[in-house]
Amino acid sequence: MEVFYMTKKTNLTKLLLLLVVLLNLGENRAIAQNADKDDEKFDNAIQEFGYLSGNAFQCAGSKQSQSIETGAMKAFTGISRLFGTDRAFFYAAAYGVGATSTIDKAKCQEYLRRFQDTMNGKGLTKGE
Repeated sequence: MEVFYMTKKTNLTKLLLLLVVLLNLGENRAIAQNADKDDEKFDNAIQEFGYLSGNAFQCAGSKQSQSIETGAMKAFTGISRLFGTDRAFFYAAAYGVGATSTIDKAKCQEYLRRFQDTMNGKGLTKGE
């Protein structure tokens, strides 16, 4: 009788352990999905900043263009060191698009201000 009790107890323990594992798998899947969404938002922000940096470079006058270019290189280096070369490439590619695309020159002051704000640690500000 005691052997049967041990087997029944062992089976119950295994069942409880299985339930805990299955619940954790569900939680981990939800966490992974949220992490994927956060990664996508972060990648989009990096690309948006790259595009903004290119726009600012395009708007900068001859005196200011060197400063914008230096800032963009610092941003690229920082992204590369902190977040890897894939994300730094996203930044650089978006910078190239922003620097060569047709933009509304009336928004140049906004692009320059937003670039400087972002470089000064205020975060990626939205256009007005």
